[in-house]
Parts: sequence; C-alpha cells; structure tokens
Amino acid sequence: MLAAGLAFALAAAAWQYLSPASRAIMSGRDVRLALLGPDSSALLVYHPFSGAVSAFTDRRRQRRKAKPADRAAELAGTAGAGGGGVFYVELSTAPDLNVLWNALNGWRRDPRLLFSAAAWTRRIKASGRTNLSSFDLFSVFSGFSGLDSSDFILTDLRRGTEQDGEAVDDSRLPMVEVLNASGKDGLAGLAAKDLREKGFDVISVGNRAKQKRTEIFGFSEDAAAALALRAALGLDELEIRLRPTHNSVAAAEVMLGEDFDADRLKK
Repeated sequence: MLAAGLAFALAAAAWQYLSPASRAIMSGRDVRLALLGPDSSALLVYHPFSGAVSAFTDRRRQRRKAKPADRAAELAGTAGAGGGGVFYVELSTAPDLNVLWNALNGWRRDPRLLFSAAAWTRRIKASGRTNLSSFDLFSVFSGFSGLDSSDFILTDLRRGTEQDGEAVDDSRLPMVEVLNASGKDGLAGLAAKDLREKGFDVISVGNRAKQKRTEIFGFSEDAAAALALRAALGLDELEIRLRPTHNSVAAAEVMLGEDFDADRLKK
C-alpha cells in the first residue's frame, strides 16, 4: 500500500512537471489562456502569485482560417502579453466573461455550477479544441475556482492606441465621472459629494438609461485611478473594465446601477 501511494505521488509529480501550465502555476509564473470564439476572442493572463487575472477582450475581425496557436499568439502580442507559449481553448460562440464571473461568484452557493464547469472542461479536452493537457486543465480550473469577478481587470482591445487620428493622452489628472443609471433621483450627486470629500476631482455628473449592475471603467492602461474609485465607493467586489482608447479627460468613471446601495455613501 505504501509502495502504491509512493508510486502515485511520483507519477503525479512527474505529470505536473511535464504539464507546462501546471509547472508555471506552481512556480508563480503567469499563465496566458486565449479563448478563441468565431467572431471575437479574449485573453486571460492568470497571475498565480497575486491571485488576479488580466482579461483582454478583442472584438476585431477574426482570422478564422488561421491556426488556433497563431490566433492565440497574435492576441497575446496585441495585448502586450508576449506572443509565444500561449494556451488556447476554441469556443463555438463568442467568449462571455460575464458567464465566467457568474460561475466564479456563485459556485459556493450552488456547487452544481462548479460541477457543470468541470464537465465543460472535460468536453473541451475530448473535442481536441485546446492545447492544454488534462492535468493543465485541472490545474487552471482549480486556480480559477478560488477567484471571483473582483480579481479580474478587463481591458477592451482596439485597433491601435489612437482615436479619430489623435493620440490618446495617458498622462491625465486623476479626474472621475459619476453617472446615475439606477433610476434613483439624486444618487449621482450624493456619490459625487462623497467622492469630492474624499479628495476626488469629480468633473462630470449625469444620468444614463437604467441598468441593473454598477460598473467602473478606467480610461488608461494604468488601473490605479479606477482601483482608487472602486475602493472609495466600497465596491471591492466589482471587476474593473479598462478602455485606454476611450476619449475622455477623466481617468475613471462609475456607472451607478440599481444594485448600488446608497448607504455606502454614509460610511
């Protein structure tokens, strides 16, 4: 029995050593995973040491005839995450990160979500639509199961770093915008007052069409302003969406949805 247990441990260690993603995770190195859809793609850069994911979405025209490995490397290069050694998963539909976040946020309440995700990874491997080994799929899946949406920083990729022929200035002052999409009168004004008292330069307050979820956007490749805005509003559970090519003098923006609790502003 002892010999069998030792043999299993040695086999598992060898399997882990021979599985590139698992080896990277164990050593704390970044793992890059491209989700390749027919019309759009996404790149997830998992940072095991910090337990965070940089997510890049690409809605540009896809090279459908290109090999998956070439598409994955091109996506990583566009995101500035290097062009080689990228893992990929081919999807039959466009990658939907909201589905991923919902599963990560909800599986502890409903363990069936975790089992469903595990079954999905098995089907992906069986269909040959990934270059991850079975052990690597398990390792990546296990690492992601400890995350939630607040561990993701989302960047929308565009065709370049310019818009309307003019270079985008990334050296903006830490100014923010507050928009009310909650349907509650005066909420943006209350939030702006609270943020100004905390030292933020609120340059714009307005209303937008009603939406359920609160969202925070950063308008620079540096997420510092968006992270500070999220912390000031007590919204640490929210993901941040980066749009570095968005033409705005503000460094970050909050869109207050129906889920925003105004009592946060009194703390």
